[in-house]
Amino acid sequence: MFLLVSAFIAGALTVLAPCVLPLLPIIIGGSLSGDRADKKRPLIIAGSLAVSLIISTLLLKATTLLINIPPRSIAYISGGIIMLLGAALLFPMAYAVIMARLGVEQKAQGLLGRGYRNQSWLGPVIIGAALGPVFSSCSPVYAYILASVLPVHFAQAFVYIVSYVLGLSALLLLIGYYGQRVVAKIRFASNPKGWFQRAIAVLFIVVGFLIFTGYDKQFQVWVAVHTPFDFNGLSSRLLPAPKHQTVKSGDAGQYTNVQLYDAPDFTGVSGWINSPPLHMQDLRGKVVLVDFWTYSCINCIRNNPYIERWYNAYKDDGLVVVGVHAPEFSFEKVQANVAKAVKEQGITYPVALDNDLATWGVFDNRSWPASYLINPAGQVVRIHEGEGEYIEEEQAIRSLLIKNGAHLGGATMHTYKVPIDADQTPETYLGSARAVFYAGTPDLGTAQTYALPDALVHDTWALGGKWDVAEQYITARGSSVLRIHPSAKDVYLVGGSGSAGDIQVLVNGKPASQTNAAGSDVKNSLLHMDGPRLYRLVSFPAFTSDATIELRVPAGVQLNTFTFGS
Repeated sequence: MFLLVSAFIAGALTVLAPCVLPLLPIIIGGSLSGDRADKKRPLIIAGSLAVSLIISTLLLKATTLLINIPPRSIAYISGGIIMLLGAALLFPMAYAVIMARLGVEQKAQGLLGRGYRNQSWLGPVIIGAALGPVFSSCSPVYAYILASVLPVHFAQAFVYIVSYVLGLSALLLLIGYYGQRVVAKIRFASNPKGWFQRAIAVLFIVVGFLIFTGYDKQFQVWVAVHTPFDFNGLSSRLLPAPKHQTVKSGDAGQYTNVQLYDAPDFTGVSGWINSPPLHMQDLRGKVVLVDFWTYSCINCIRNNPYIERWYNAYKDDGLVVVGVHAPEFSFEKVQANVAKAVKEQGITYPVALDNDLATWGVFDNRSWPASYLINPAGQVVRIHEGEGEYIEEEQAIRSLLIKNGAHLGGATMHTYKVPIDADQTPETYLGSARAVFYAGTPDLGTAQTYALPDALVHDTWALGGKWDVAEQYITARGSSVLRIHPSAKDVYLVGGSGSAGDIQVLVNGKPASQTNAAGSDVKNSLLHMDGPRLYRLVSFPAFTSDATIELRVPAGVQLNTFTFGS
């Protein structure tokens, strides 16, 4: 109930979001109907926007995870429609002539031109439908529903989405009505051939162009910077609190960090590696460590050796380890890819394939890697997100095993430490959805041809030549170059789900080689990408911030992420 109400409030607050404020004049302008006040127009716009927003939400989720349609295509459609609306309003007679020459003269009367300024319903329907996708990424609550609820509880998420859309539409309806009333009182604004309504038409074209090219994102950032209202801060208060509050409680001694609760079962698992299907009920009497990971995540790769050592050291004493593989990218859903990674990383404990993030959802998990330590009574006693705390984790495992009757005797701790440099470049995503530290021109995802800067500062990267930019990856289209200036000892690259190909690797302008920092997957300065996985790109003798890596990428090759190690 909390999230249902929060979603409605968040929807209403979205009208104040930086991504919506620049579009409010379109709502008001679309509500006008020449010299007559048509009260149905705001209702039609709000209603069609609501339907469009719900549909675009579901399609956006489908195109991201299922059919791999570039997300920018939605912006192209929305922006193009809005520009056409503006052109039809600005030049109604020219629009009618074009439609007549196309053989649809009679239909032209009721579409976007003359019909827009009379009582036609199609104009406002198209306005609302075109704006729907633009409103779909403005609220933290909306994003939470999509990322955390929709993958595991579709029906529940759908109800929340409808509540959110109702809140948004209700406030937009009020804005449309009151905007219509205010404009109706201004004589010059009511003239269908006057400069005011022509200015509205120009505004349609400008906003549509910004959406089509992606420059609306830059404008939204400018609005956010120059708007004192903290929309995200206020909206974030509407998010549900974490399900399990961190506390100190007794079971695994000082290493317990949550109030004990019953561990959920493995849900919606599509397959198992290294084991037949397991269920939490069957594991009662054992100490269980559930680890959420994904095979291309460098943090998980660094974390997995600790878990493998604990498994080998304590499996005969009653420890069960289950690695829940929760994919971040679509290629990580392929069981053969996961099985290959399991073998390469030396993982021998059971691995559950959580392709639909169902187990992720029932555990209320939030990150990769994350571990849940469960006592013999089937209760979660400790949660740890991310890397680190290895000594504490092993101590908690040993404490539970001893309490359960295991005789560890003089067995020593098996944890070892791997230093991580605090100044290391963070994981760097290349797709438009999560890209950071991009320093090229134009903005990522706004074009197909990119230009490299003269130099890169620490931790930044840039593209040169022709690239297609999707949400989760970038694809070379010929004469394609990527440069990055990392701070790290070892540099890894995740990619390879597109065409196979050889990437030429240069370090500080010279071909990578055994004497020039080539990683173990680079031979004769070439990185051969033969499938989706993590590749060892560069290995410096020591941690450095003084090197620039250049990749010359053949057409068709896809790249996802850079990760780094020390």
